[in-house]
Amino acid sequence: MTFSRQIVLFTVACVLVALLLTISGGVITFRQLAINQQKHQFESVVSLIDNQLGVQPETPEFAQWLPSWLRAHNIQVLDVSNRGGSIYTFRELKFTGNTEQLTHYQYPLLQHPEFMVQVWVESPLKRLSYEPSAIIAMLGGLVVIIGGLLGVFYWSKRLLRGAELLEARGNRILLGRLEHGRSKEWPGAASKALDQMIGDLKEARQERSRFDRMIRQNAFIDELTKLSNRTHFLNQLEAEIGDADAHTGAVLVVYLKGMDDINYQYARSEGDALLKQCAELLQKATERNSEISLSRYSGDEFALLLPLSTQNDAEDLAHVILRNFERITLPPLCEAEDFFYIGIAGYQYGDNAQLVVEQAEDAVRVAQMQGSNGWYVEERELNSELTGKGSVRWRTTLQYALEHQQLHYQAQPVFDQDGRIHHRELLIRIRNMQGAEINAGVFMPWAKRSGLVEAFDMETLKFALSAVAKHKQILAINLGVELVLQTPVMKMLVQWLFSAPAKQVARLVIEFRENELAALDDAQMLRLKALNRKGLQLAVDKAGQQVLSTQYLSELSLVYLKLHPSLVRDIHLRHVNRLAVGSLMASCAERTEVIATGVERNEEWRVLQRLGIKSAQGHWFGRPEAFTEA
Repeated sequence: MTFSRQIVLFTVACVLVALLLTISGGVITFRQLAINQQKHQFESVVSLIDNQLGVQPETPEFAQWLPSWLRAHNIQVLDVSNRGGSIYTFRELKFTGNTEQLTHYQYPLLQHPEFMVQVWVESPLKRLSYEPSAIIAMLGGLVVIIGGLLGVFYWSKRLLRGAELLEARGNRILLGRLEHGRSKEWPGAASKALDQMIGDLKEARQERSRFDRMIRQNAFIDELTKLSNRTHFLNQLEAEIGDADAHTGAVLVVYLKGMDDINYQYARSEGDALLKQCAELLQKATERNSEISLSRYSGDEFALLLPLSTQNDAEDLAHVILRNFERITLPPLCEAEDFFYIGIAGYQYGDNAQLVVEQAEDAVRVAQMQGSNGWYVEERELNSELTGKGSVRWRTTLQYALEHQQLHYQAQPVFDQDGRIHHRELLIRIRNMQGAEINAGVFMPWAKRSGLVEAFDMETLKFALSAVAKHKQILAINLGVELVLQTPVMKMLVQWLFSAPAKQVARLVIEFRENELAALDDAQMLRLKALNRKGLQLAVDKAGQQVLSTQYLSELSLVYLKLHPSLVRDIHLRHVNRLAVGSLMASCAERTEVIATGVERNEEWRVLQRLGIKSAQGHWFGRPEAFTEA
């Protein structure tokens, strides 16, 4: 019940109770006055009988004249008695009923205490008549009272409507939805104060988001080129190498041979301009593949990380890079044919990140020895049969898995600091035509290239909706935000949100990658916020892999944010990683829980706990296990 209705109903109830008490008190008082008047009227009769008994105590003679007087007072029955019995009894001839229907009075005689007079009369209210004018007056009074109550009800409701609007906005603010008020809110000063505080809070959050981003930029971003720096690149490479699902990949080191000469012969600004131009061309060459990580590794070197790539993929990219670099106009003293060199080295699970980069740098030196702007691949035999498949074979394998339902799922638990399961993350797996199991980290990049990633995401979503109806634990799935924003999928989710029980809805969490959320425009964010407000639980995955704005934290109500494993790896040894994690936690504040992923050592978990993280996921806690819908 709303606040205004409570106030109005309380007021109306008080008025009605007061009116009822007034009418009841008036009726009782009027009745008592009538009875008292009647009793006082009979006292004269009793006094006369008392005096007459004094004159003729033996044979009272008042029986001859008393009946007329009693009839004049409407007395129906009268009895004068002593211990010996009645000495005189009067009964109205017209009265044939029972004395129990009459009002009874009893009077002792003052001069003759041994005598008692009892009188039975009709109720003084029986002969009352209700005049039409009196009834009309009473009804008019009731109409006035009811009209006044309705007027008070309407006036109070109108007055308190503004307070209800203000209270409703306060509840939405407590739920994390910062909204400006309406002109009808009351009290007006409180509404304006809330608007001002919300404006200040939004501005403070934006400033905090920019400040946190600046902290991570200083830690992980090269100031000149705005690319990742050496530290961030090594973090990502170590995370890829430490991921058993990643299998193989490649590292490219791009070396600008003549940078020292340019800085020596010309102003440093000339060299900085060339580095910026090279960075832009590298970004252009890699913009089609969001999985590639690009960084400025040193003063005259750029490094590229190509996860789940083959040697042919790396050579194709090197060819594109060199072709783009040929467009650069170098200073006159530089040798355009002896300036750009690329070294390529492959890696696989369990390698040493620093050693892989050194192998790529050795390949750069071999390319220099060959001369004339080229690249060289550090030959190495990698133990992977899956990554080396061609795109046609991958598409065939993926279509076979979809058509023949060769999909199954594993669940990896996420634990809190007390050792309890926070939730379980569903991980999709497929089997190829030979029956070999392939992890999502391997086949999903090829699914993107083949245009089948939405089909796999849709299968995962359908499986999760069915699984939460049968399991009592919280399940999380990782989906692409583009799929969820499609109109048919949104309709399906909205229908499920309204039809499924609240407890069942609360058991599903959809995770999106941070770079996808940060890239949403206003219209897309509004559609996602609409689902979020209808009860869909959302979370962020792989946060911190890139230095992005955390403005999405203030736009959405997120249940948690998962850190990228590159921030967690060896965090007990890396102060920069601790700084970045602290920055992300400050952005989340108390709105969103931060969860660490990829925890492999107890030392990492201890440092994360000191930073304030209360839940974690990784092989240190538990490996993925088979998950069935039943």
